[in-house]
Formats: sequence, C-alpha cells, structure tokens
Amino acid sequence: MKRLIIHMIFFCFIITACQMSQKDMQQATYNQEDKLTLNEYLYEKTNYKLFINKEKSLELYEPPNNCYIGAYILSNPDLNFEIDNFEEITKKSHGIYLRNLKLGKPFPIEWVLECTAKMKTPFIIVQPPSIDYPYQDFLLEETARAFGEYYIPIFVEFYPDPQQYGNSKEYKEFFNKARNIFNKYAPNVAFVWSVNYKNIKDSMPYYPGDDFVDWVAINLYDMLDVENKDDVIDNKDIFNEIDFFYFLFQDKKPIMISQLGISHYSKQNHGYYVDEAAKKIEDFYKKIKIYYPQIKTVNYMDFDNIEVAPEEMGYDNFKITAHKNLLESYISVVNNEYFTDSLDTQNHGQKAHYWFVSYYPIYKKDNEFFISDKVLEYEWNIKNLNLEEIDSIKINDSTYYLLSKLARDNGFNIIINDKDKIIKVN
Repeated sequence: MKRLIIHMIFFCFIITACQMSQKDMQQATYNQEDKLTLNEYLYEKTNYKLFINKEKSLELYEPPNNCYIGAYILSNPDLNFEIDNFEEITKKSHGIYLRNLKLGKPFPIEWVLECTAKMKTPFIIVQPPSIDYPYQDFLLEETARAFGEYYIPIFVEFYPDPQQYGNSKEYKEFFNKARNIFNKYAPNVAFVWSVNYKNIKDSMPYYPGDDFVDWVAINLYDMLDVENKDDVIDNKDIFNEIDFFYFLFQDKKPIMISQLGISHYSKQNHGYYVDEAAKKIEDFYKKIKIYYPQIKTVNYMDFDNIEVAPEEMGYDNFKITAHKNLLESYISVVNNEYFTDSLDTQNHGQKAHYWFVSYYPIYKKDNEFFISDKVLEYEWNIKNLNLEEIDSIKINDSTYYLLSKLARDNGFNIIINDKDKIIKVN
C-alpha cells in the first residue's frame, strides 16, 4: 500500500512538471510572437526605394545614363504625318520614330532614309504576315537582308504581345530563328521582345532567353475604364504591373516602354477626361525619370484609335496633340536633358555603372533606416561584408540591419533624398 502511494505521488509530480513545462513553452512562444508584432509597430515600413550602384555591360544602342524619347505619328493626319510638325508642336526633338510592317512586305526604305536624314532612329514593329499562319520561315532571310543592306541603326520590335500566338514553344523557336538570321544579315538591328502590360506575368513563358534579346519592352495603352473611378484618376495599377517586369529584368536587359498611349476620350460614354489624362502623362514621365533608371526608352503613340481601329473596334483617343492641356503637360515633362534624342552607337559591350532598385522594403525608426538581409544576399552581390556589431532586428522572418552603420563599417556612401523618398548607396 505504501509503495502504491509513493508511485501515485511520483506520477502526479511528473504531470505537474509537464504542465508547467508546457505552460512555460507557450509563454515563451507568446513572448516571441509579441516581440515580432512589437517590432512591426516600433519600426515603420516606409515607401522609400533603395538604389544600389552596380556595374554591367551595355547592350546594343543602350545609353548609359539617359532615356530615349520617341513617337509614333503615322496615323495622325493632323500632323500631315510629318516629323517636323510633331516636333514643332511638342518643342522637343525626338530620337526615335515608329512604324508597323508585316513580315515579308517591302522594306520601307524611303521612310528609313527620311528618318536617317533627320538624325532619327527608325523603330519598326514587325507583325506576322497572317495571324493564322504567323511562322513563315522562308520570309526571314529576305527581310533580314533588307534591314541590313544600308547598315542603319534600327530597332525591331519582333512579334509583340506573344500570348496571342498560342504555343510558347513554337513562338520561341521562331523568334530565336529570326534573331539568328538577323544577327547574320542585319547586325545593325537591335532586337526587342515586348509584352502587353495587362498580361505581363502570363507572357513570361514566351521569353526567348537573354541570348536572343537586346532589349525588353512593355506595350502600354491606358484605355479608360469609365466605370472605375480610380482607373480614370491615376496610374497606380499601371505601375504595379511595370514593377513586376522591371524587377525581373533591370539587371539583365535595358527596358523600354515601346508603345505608350494614355486616353483622354472614351467612346463608351462619349466622355472627355482631359485633365485626368494630362495629370497621368506628367506623372508617368516623372516617375520613369526618378524611379526607373533602367527604362531607357519611352515611345508615345500619338493617334486616335477610334479613327484607326478596324470595324469600329476602337474606343479611345490617345493623341496628345489633340488638346492644349495634354500638350502642355507633355511639353513640361519631356523637355529636359534626361530624355534624349541622341542614339548611343559607341558603348555597346562597355562596362557602365547603373542604379539597381531594390525589391525589398525599408523600415525606419528614429530617423534611422534598416534594410533586409535579403538585399545583401540576393541584390548587393558583395562578399565579405562586415556585419559584426551592427544593430539588427527581426521582422517577418528577415533580419534588418541598421543602414548607417552598415555603410560606415564597410566604406559605402549614402545619399538620402527625402523629397522623392530615395536612398542611394555606392
């Protein structure tokens, strides 16, 4: 009986100990979760962008520090389709002019020579000869020979918006074959792969690969959704899509907005949104200049799609030359030296420094900034950083380091631009 009582006492002691241990573990877990939650409250997540100075080789016709400015005017009878008229109205010399061409059609030599005579770079959007039979290999060599005959610098946006062609494997095979043939017969041509901004993510399986592309591009037509007030007012959704593409390619290829159109009139409700469009235009070019240093070309498409689109399928007017307010906004934002008309033909393959924009958020406390360990691991690409004795915090399973001490201990310079919310490190 005595032995039974002793066993029972021992058993109760074990249960009590286990319960205490479990309670202590729970308390520790709660404390850790509270600490993580507390850090998120104590440290403010900012909308500052971190720019890191890096080095890369320049692609064909890529400018080291500027952004080309271009335009499409061949569907605007108000200008008599003339470059001089467009530039007189916009008070800006544009370096690039665009036109469309179906694969296999005669090379537009007169237009190309006109562009060249005016010190403009031709940009030709090559479309398939037939949407039902897009991949006609026998047309490639003749087309490439025509593009290379005079060795004039030309951009070729080849088969844009690849999703419309269905099978990604067939598309990439044809694109790569075309690129190889152009390399042989027209090495003067910079090959551009482009996607529609509304299906950027779904277009990624169609990417031909870094070896077959000189530039990557987005086609961006901001057509009015008159039932969506936010869409009419600002560019927020547009830049969300651009960000995905930008972060994916900024350290691989120069990026362009190969076709930009911002609508100010919708046939849906016969409504004019001139002031809203003017603000969008100004905001767009400003943001490209400040926050997207690897976007190296912007081409504005100055046409009325209601007049141009077949079978009355057009609903939007993109012409900036159609209204004084639109024109004034455009003039005010593009008339600076950053948007250049001078084609760089000298620096292909040369090393150049550029600003890489970090994907990861920056936290702040007491006017001090903290950056993620993922910036150091995946983006900075600098080995043997001295991280000892640098203040750090844990937020969302990431370690964040005090930027000022990180820079000081490793010999970096920091430039903080509070107006534009940019932090540059070099």
